[in-house]
Amino acid sequence: MVELIQISDLHYGSNEFNEECLLNVIDYINDVRPDAVICTGDLTHKAKKYQYEDIAQYLADIKVPIFNVIGNHDVKNNGVVFFERYIGPRRWKINLNEKNTMIMGVRSPRDNTSEGELGDEQLEWMVNHLKHSKNILKVLALHHHLVAVPYAGTKRDTLIDAGEALELTQAYNIDLVLMGHRHVPHVWRFGNTALLYCGTTSSDKVRADESPCFNQISLYEDELEVFVVDSCSLQRKLLISQKRGEIDYVRPRKARIDHLIQTKVFQDTF
Repeated sequence: MVELIQISDLHYGSNEFNEECLLNVIDYINDVRPDAVICTGDLTHKAKKYQYEDIAQYLADIKVPIFNVIGNHDVKNNGVVFFERYIGPRRWKINLNEKNTMIMGVRSPRDNTSEGELGDEQLEWMVNHLKHSKNILKVLALHHHLVAVPYAGTKRDTLIDAGEALELTQAYNIDLVLMGHRHVPHVWRFGNTALLYCGTTSSDKVRADESPCFNQISLYEDELEVFVVDSCSLQRKLLISQKRGEIDYVRPRKARIDHLIQTKVFQDTF
């Protein structure tokens, strides 16, 4: 079994950055000691040099391996230069050999825009690694969404070439896709693939009355368990439990449709 923690959308440099939450999460990670931490983008808010320097110092206090993908806020002002200087490569592949797991991180944001696209060259790079990765667990990490989620606002959040990316998840049996971007914890099932979304871990840029949070993940063959952990209180709520083909979804929050159904116009109509 591989144990992962997914953090995302730290937004260091924003007026809404919450240092207390990030310090809580770092302590939690160091106590739990997962096999790896994956950050799915937007480490910084404006991609300034000082923001990269500062957030790198926070992340250096994490005592387990951490791997980061770049978000749309991280490529503002040509920030990919500082991402590679202070954080790591724009795309990467690691093997957790003792856990029989491969994790790929890819760059989804286009320079100086909020849009996301993998592009043909990067899709080819993914295929070249995936075709040699039979009989192991496969995890893909990126910032933008492959499928839209509820309660995430009106901006476009899916990749331009989301169809191609989804096709790869099915053709090469990717077990888990980790995403951030819209600050919403959620999960979809797509074939045998779990699409897992993370909220903002250390900022108050939340949806409605949600709290900053992160995902704690246990993955083993056809078994998956994910808890959403409140970054402030560290309380855990089950998001999904899948064991031997049986899947239970537990939503730790209300979605927008739940609020709509409770409004007077819906009650009068139905």
